[in-house]
Amino acid sequence: MEYKIQALNGFQLYTDQLVTVFRCFYENDGVDLDRLTELTGMNRRKTRLLLNFLADIGLNNKRTLTKNDLGLLIFDEDGFLQDEGTLWFFHYMIASNEYIVVWNRILNDLADLTDFGLEDLYEYFSDLEGEISDYSFKKHIHQEVSTVVKTYTENFMKNLNLIEEGYDDKYAVNKNPDIDDAVLLACIYQYREKFANGATALPIKDISSGNNGVARIFTIEDYSFRESLERMKNNGWISIESRGNLDQIRLKDGDNTIEMMRTYYRERR
Repeated sequence: MEYKIQALNGFQLYTDQLVTVFRCFYENDGVDLDRLTELTGMNRRKTRLLLNFLADIGLNNKRTLTKNDLGLLIFDEDGFLQDEGTLWFFHYMIASNEYIVVWNRILNDLADLTDFGLEDLYEYFSDLEGEISDYSFKKHIHQEVSTVVKTYTENFMKNLNLIEEGYDDKYAVNKNPDIDDAVLLACIYQYREKFANGATALPIKDISSGNNGVARIFTIEDYSFRESLERMKNNGWISIESRGNLDQIRLKDGDNTIEMMRTYYRERR
């Protein structure tokens, strides 16, 4: 499997810089990388890396550098990328992106941790030793682990309070955050698109505790997640099948990610 060790080549993910690239990209039509670099006032390399990161969380089309419907919706509803529901959605998008291997592995395993030190996280990548250069293994992985943690404690994702800096170089993981049901369902649709494309039903176990499962990524315990699913059923958004050996949900046909995020923004007003 192909993967990328560093999402931003060692740069930190600062909110103001990411927002600048996002807004300049969506406020202007037909911009190429050179023009976007001019508009942002950043150097070309950083502009390209941030634009690619926006693509990794679904806000533009990476290969063609074009806008997409999800990016347009978020630009219209939360152009400064500060709404909590927006950030939780981004959290799922980046955490479930297996290509960005360091983010993916760390954020999948937060549900199993109460606290950790950076050195505890390095062990998640021992299988990559020998597959990548010694330099990348010893330096780049350590840099990226630090970037992930700083993103959630100091930078772009700080307001989610998912990870808190504690004492003695330890970090605490907060469990069972309060996440809007529409945002959760948008992420469930993304789970199906990424990992079960074409499936008519999704086992609750998979989307709860499985790798890249929505509840797992959000550190939501199973009982709380099932309460959210029950509310979704009562809203007519999904159906739940729990008879016999079945324990699954059925979604509407098609990718309704954008529709659920639109529902979230409409109800938030």
